[in-house]
Amino acid sequence: MKYDKLRVTVMQVSIVVPLYNEEDNVDNYELELFPIVNEVAERYRISIDFIFVDDGSKDRTLEKISSIAAKRQNVVVLHHQKNRGMGAALKTGFAHTSADLIITMDADLTFRPEDIPVLLDAYFRERPECVAGSPYLQNGLMREVAPMRLFFSKSVNFMYRMLLRQPITCVSPIFRLYRADTLKELDLESENFEINAEIISKYLISGYRVIEVPVELHKRRYGESKINIRREVLNNLKIMRKIVRTKYFHRSWRS
Repeated sequence: MKYDKLRVTVMQVSIVVPLYNEEDNVDNYELELFPIVNEVAERYRISIDFIFVDDGSKDRTLEKISSIAAKRQNVVVLHHQKNRGMGAALKTGFAHTSADLIITMDADLTFRPEDIPVLLDAYFRERPECVAGSPYLQNGLMREVAPMRLFFSKSVNFMYRMLLRQPITCVSPIFRLYRADTLKELDLESENFEINAEIISKYLISGYRVIEVPVELHKRRYGESKINIRREVLNNLKIMRKIVRTKYFHRSWRS
């Protein structure tokens, strides 16, 4: 009697990281990112790959991350010839992956890789469409975050919370886990930092389940923040206008 070999399906997870002039942070990945993620993959018995999207860096970011990719089978590097913005970089990464779950995180590791299990635990426990990391929740933590970033974040989050009528504390940060099939259903427009607000707004308006978990947010150690406050204020106001049009007037998100 013949028996078919037991096929064990391993869950696939892609970590998408946009990069722009982050050569000093890339230098730390061998110590502060990859070993932690390898332990996570073993603990949860899942397969994790990295998709780094270099968004037209002018320093040695592309050279350094490409050197890492040449030595690691689970690292993919994509490249934009010109700087197009975080949103564009994330969309490039999303289009490339065929994983079951997608985790997004900053290149500067201000959200700690050690908190990836917090996202995964919440997903496996409750199976939502999105798990969002929030330093504003009880047991969350913010360490030496720049006052301007903190003020901007709190102000924007308050406004989104009022418009969406959802008890969500953190709309703008990148550190999240998504079910890939639901993420790819979204027709994403944003090219810059406001893409994170667009995604979570569309999830909530569509009735998808979003849960928040407490995580730590730390001060950037190397390089400079790429956020242009004036531009991001204007971009977020555009997202808020589209929320009003879609949620309250039942019109298309697109103009």
